[in-house]
Amino acid sequence: MLRARIGGGSLASHTGGRGPAGSVEGRDRPITTRMAAWSLAGCSALLFMWLLLSPRPLGGGSALNLKGINEWSYCQAPLKGDEGVLPAEARPRELKQVQLVIRHGDRSPITKLTTPPLDFDCKIKDPAMRLVAELVRERFHVAGIQGKASLDYLTRALLLPTNDSQQTFFSGLGIGAGKDTAGGEDQACFPGQLTERGVRQQVFNGQYLQERYGKALGVTDIETEVYFRSTNYPRTFISGAALLLNFLAPLVPDRLPVIVQEDNNKEALFGRGLIGASRARNVDPFESPNDERGPCEVAFKLGAQQEKAFSIDAELEQAFFEELNLTPAAEAEARLLSVADATDPLMGMACYKHPLPVHRSLVRSLKKETDRMFCERYAGAEGGREGTRLGMQPFLQEVLGRFQNYGTMKLKLALYSAHDTVLSPLLGALDVLDKHCYWPPYASRVVFEMWGPPARPEGRAQEKEGGSEEDSVRILYNGEVVSRRSLHCPGYKAKGRNEEVLFMEEETLLPLGCLQEYIEGMSILGEEKIACV
Repeated sequence: MLRARIGGGSLASHTGGRGPAGSVEGRDRPITTRMAAWSLAGCSALLFMWLLLSPRPLGGGSALNLKGINEWSYCQAPLKGDEGVLPAEARPRELKQVQLVIRHGDRSPITKLTTPPLDFDCKIKDPAMRLVAELVRERFHVAGIQGKASLDYLTRALLLPTNDSQQTFFSGLGIGAGKDTAGGEDQACFPGQLTERGVRQQVFNGQYLQERYGKALGVTDIETEVYFRSTNYPRTFISGAALLLNFLAPLVPDRLPVIVQEDNNKEALFGRGLIGASRARNVDPFESPNDERGPCEVAFKLGAQQEKAFSIDAELEQAFFEELNLTPAAEAEARLLSVADATDPLMGMACYKHPLPVHRSLVRSLKKETDRMFCERYAGAEGGREGTRLGMQPFLQEVLGRFQNYGTMKLKLALYSAHDTVLSPLLGALDVLDKHCYWPPYASRVVFEMWGPPARPEGRAQEKEGGSEEDSVRILYNGEVVSRRSLHCPGYKAKGRNEEVLFMEEETLLPLGCLQEYIEGMSILGEEKIACV
């Protein structure tokens, strides 16, 4: 059923075309805020805001141009690209469905290298972002796969009205409230907590994507046309919900369910049998307990083999600890961190212009080393590539299935809110990580677009062979098209088409049968066919 429509506007004004208001071209314009709010009291009342959010700097910016070997800064993915825009010379096509995999927005560091830990403030102070947080808490609910609402604590971390509730919340997480969480203007973060900047990043993400897809998709029935899934973490749940609020505007979600698999080991987004990037260096991955191996033993063994093949550059590690100058006990603990976990707090400091405990050049080098770790882990020759393809095959089968069932389900938008350790193996499974060998920035996105066949020119007869042309899929990463017919299915003959001539845009469009053929081929390892389902 059609949910409430707020006037004629939206959280983001629709501009369309190649120069959206959400792109970097509009960053120098001052923000204009228009708000229309209804009381939260009463079951039929609506609370929404109408923000014409011309992008502004995200507060603090990045102290370093930390691009490593890649094109973009780690602190935020770019809000520009080719989403929803086919080449001008392309044949007319209909956009039918979009499936979107995102990394959460900016968060506090998960690990620490200094004592006491850095002071990252996670209090939502911007009134507009507080209203977003209120809407997230009011308009979304968890539909756990096990039937439990295990994430009812998720948004309490964003809005803690009293000292008592703060104390209760942090105590429930096993974290001492301390002076920073006991009131006042600041609210210290727990490890990995989404920040106000992270919320804002996803609001802008939703605005940008709405400008590119909103009008073409034309969502009118949120309950049947939108699918939202999140991993079992507050930062991913809130990130996805904030994005959807702006993407769906001016429709207002009414208790939109968020699908959650509470057992990470069973969540296909993480891959079947793939290993995360945060294992302590003194732990042999082959000695992992069974509940951390996932349901696919072959993918696990290949990933573990690749993990053991990686070692941090010895000279870089020596320079790092010499400059960091930790106590012996703290250094012994820090040496057990993976390079990603050791670099994580430094990147957090850089993104917020906090003083760095080591030279900037060393932070850049550690970032590049983390880029290399992600690339080898999920696309390496020692088992990374094969293990990733096997492990991510079930999730890609889900994506394919939602495209194939479009005719009966009429799903228009699927959002999967996840992590860097989801986007990197996904790109690895698509065989494009080697061209994007870097740590995915905050608020990164992988987009799967399904385009219907072009309209037949007037008077042209239908193709004789195979009937009508099939739908096609285009894949983009942070605005860059990564799908290629010549890479993913060079020998595939598209249904109902004479393949002697390919139009320019068809190199980047994968017919559904081609995508199916590619995904099925992921289970072939040498001469043996193995499926991680």
